[in-house]
Amino acid sequence: MKSSSIIFIVLAGMAIMAMPAESHAVSKNSDLVVKETSGAQISMEAFKTGVLDRQETLNLANICLAAGQNQNAEEIANKIVLLYPDDEDVLKMAIQVFEKISQAEKALPLYERLRKLHPNDTNLTLYTARCYGWAGRFPESLNLYESVINSGSGNDLILSQYADVLFESKQYSKAVVCYRELWSKGVLQKKQAINFVHALMATGEQSESAKLLNSLAKLYPSDTEVLQATADVSFAMKDYGRAATLYRELIVKKPDDLSASLWLADVAMARNVHTEAVKINKEILQLSPENQKAMLTIARTSSWRGDYSTALFYYDKLIASSNPDPIYYREKARVLGWMGNQSGSVSLYNVALREFPHDNALKAEADAKKNFYTNTYRPAVRAYKEWLVAEPKQPEALFDLGQFYIQDRRWKEAIDTYDLLLTEIPDHRLAALARKKAKVTSSMMELNSSAEYFSAQSGGRETDISFSGFYTSLSYPFQDRLTGFVNLNSKSYRFKHDLQTPLSQGITLGMEYCNLPDILLRGGYGFRHNPNPLKDSRTGFLETESQPLDNLHLGLSYHKEDVISNYKTFNDHLQTNHWQGRLVYDGYRRWHAGIDYAIDHYSDSRSSLTAGLDITANLLYDPNRLSITYRFQDYGFGADTYPKADYWTPSSFNTHTAGIEWQHYLNKERFQGANAAYYTTALRLSLEPNGNVSHQIHGGLHRDWSNRFSTSVQAQYTWDTKASIYEDKLLKAEFKWFL
Repeated sequence: MKSSSIIFIVLAGMAIMAMPAESHAVSKNSDLVVKETSGAQISMEAFKTGVLDRQETLNLANICLAAGQNQNAEEIANKIVLLYPDDEDVLKMAIQVFEKISQAEKALPLYERLRKLHPNDTNLTLYTARCYGWAGRFPESLNLYESVINSGSGNDLILSQYADVLFESKQYSKAVVCYRELWSKGVLQKKQAINFVHALMATGEQSESAKLLNSLAKLYPSDTEVLQATADVSFAMKDYGRAATLYRELIVKKPDDLSASLWLADVAMARNVHTEAVKINKEILQLSPENQKAMLTIARTSSWRGDYSTALFYYDKLIASSNPDPIYYREKARVLGWMGNQSGSVSLYNVALREFPHDNALKAEADAKKNFYTNTYRPAVRAYKEWLVAEPKQPEALFDLGQFYIQDRRWKEAIDTYDLLLTEIPDHRLAALARKKAKVTSSMMELNSSAEYFSAQSGGRETDISFSGFYTSLSYPFQDRLTGFVNLNSKSYRFKHDLQTPLSQGITLGMEYCNLPDILLRGGYGFRHNPNPLKDSRTGFLETESQPLDNLHLGLSYHKEDVISNYKTFNDHLQTNHWQGRLVYDGYRRWHAGIDYAIDHYSDSRSSLTAGLDITANLLYDPNRLSITYRFQDYGFGADTYPKADYWTPSSFNTHTAGIEWQHYLNKERFQGANAAYYTTALRLSLEPNGNVSHQIHGGLHRDWSNRFSTSVQAQYTWDTKASIYEDKLLKAEFKWFL
């Protein structure tokens, strides 16, 4: 290839020298390479009209290359390979053009055509391998290098090129083996020796890396590239003070080279001195307004600090640059997602996919984030794992995946995922917090205690009741998915038409198996001790939850429980077998809808049916939530039963309830595993039969004081338009402590 190219250039030079002095000057018009003379002319105009033969076209291409007219040379190469697809001279010329203009992907199919013609040409194989490396197609490049080395035709030069491709493809362990062999022979060039230094650092051989740097410093005293490598190694070893000193020394030695300033800004980033990092990068932009690394660092730093407007400004500039990298689109889309603008994030991912359809990491991230936004667990986990195949240990992917695991209480998977992330970025604060929370929740005994006061009045009916209750629950994790619990409760009742204040005490023992989203099973057996002459009770329950399809949640439950609507039901030991099923579609974080149906069979042979449907829309989602709700509820109380039950309303009825709820977070950070502080308020209006309207206000305050201790209080008041219908009051305080 090289010899033929030289021949072409020589021929072109001879042709030019044969022309008169005034005729061989190159025209500034890109469509006319050589001015017209009295003799034959070779011009782009002639090429475009198709009057040039093969050799004249080849000569013209070389003249364009020699004159630096790369656009014309590319146009000629594109056309001539179509006209002469199997002509070796044409293929070699076109390869020369495409490599000079840094379009290795265009050169590769031409190399493959030549290899079909000369399959045993070792030099041609090596040229092809080198071009694959330039194109970033490392597997193909490595396969070709290995075929030459394994055939016994390899030498130190070939081995060094092979090692360089291993290094570029981040196969550092293999690269170290090759570089070490070449270093021991004394044939490793300076640039490759510096690569060797970085490869040793990547494989954890810091001491070997330091020894090699000392040797290089003796071989190349005062060499700025060696100084750069020393600074880089200091940075990698977290010796930030020395790294900063060396980068400043580089800035003095190479004032026109901005790379040292960029690295100095990275040191400030590593020290979490973000203001200094932004300051340095803004100074760089004053000298080089289009410096993409400086803009990217400012965008990233601003987004991490919550300055989203500044971050988006610089991401927009990066995306609008002449040759934008896919990472600019990806990071801006992430920021939009952090801001809660999920639709804008999805739209930007779609734009990026149209621009870079073959970027596997981009495709996997876009798929993962779309499922993250819609909260579809199974496809999200698959997409995040595909993303991690494309980009192993990618911090954003690992953090989000850990969040999904915590959401479904898959503690072991969450902890393992965060361990990977913290190995890659030990000072990733959010991952450390989430991991600690998951570890506490999954491995410690939980004590949950609460006190409650409730009072209900029904305006003349026999359903007036009030009680004070105290509850304590202890749960212990036997395994990652299996938990045992014991619940203790004590209730002191008061009834309107009876002076007695019975004290009822109960205990429930149970187990829970959680393997969501597939299945959750929870069951318990309980015993209640009541004072004489009231009978003791045996209660129990069995509940199951599942997500058989993505975002479709199914719940089934059975409860055997006491019915304590008044003193008579308490005294008669009335119990019910309560069966309920509920189906919820929760396809989007913005809204969900559900339906439920329940059957009660009472111990006095009566029965009731209730059915309901509801929908919730989150007008605001993050960082605070504003929701509107609607529920239709139908109560069926066995109208044909006589005499009427005194624990029911006089007849069946239905209600329409609308509500508005506000949840305000007081803590700045919101993610699975974060300690939270928030308050909630709600107002609900319920339209009941005969024009009655029921009002309900609700308020609550929750605070996680630490990973192991939290408190909450809530209050509720319900009243009707007609005071004789119904009224209730609720006050409850609770604390949770992990022991």
